[in-house]
Amino acid sequence: MSAEKKTFKRWYDRHPRLAQGVKLLILMPDEIKTIISEALITLANREFDATEQDNTFRTLGSDKIMGLHKSKNRRREYDENETLHKAMNYLYMLSDDGQDFMSDHILNMVKYIQEYFATCKEFHVDSNPEQVAQVTDAYVTSGAEGVQRFLKSLRDEFYVKVFHPDRGIKQNIDLLATIQAEAPQEKINLSTKEDSQGMKLSKLEIE
Repeated sequence: MSAEKKTFKRWYDRHPRLAQGVKLLILMPDEIKTIISEALITLANREFDATEQDNTFRTLGSDKIMGLHKSKNRRREYDENETLHKAMNYLYMLSDDGQDFMSDHILNMVKYIQEYFATCKEFHVDSNPEQVAQVTDAYVTSGAEGVQRFLKSLRDEFYVKVFHPDRGIKQNIDLLATIQAEAPQEKINLSTKEDSQGMKLSKLEIE
């Protein structure tokens, strides 16, 4: 007896990694959903010319045409965000291989954004949507290598903000001990100098 064909409640559940990525996206704050969705639309247009597909139904089967028609009812969990709604329709139109390909991009961008938030928390710096957009822009433009460079430069910037030369050296050393305990892979060198007000931090190097 042949196995019954498995049915799925949502179209993206057929792809476990895509389903994981969508679930993570839905959990994001609305502003972050929009930023990631804009990046996904850019990637889809670049890799698959999704905009052209959106303007014609010639390359789509009847099931997908019906699915796009139903999407206008906006009953799905992600339809509340206009940009995410558009990005999901783009993903829906892609082939199975295309959806698998894009699922990797979703998970990668979520991972790097989570890394950005973790870095902000580590240095007690407020996160902001502009920097989140810079993370996704770096990924879309230069891939993993580009976004890693950006996050490294951001860490360097946060170090400078945290270890301010006008603070007392003891306070800077205490902060250093806290941060190095949380990120032991970082090697930080402090240089000090004496002035009329006592010992101050004069130089900070990160390796």
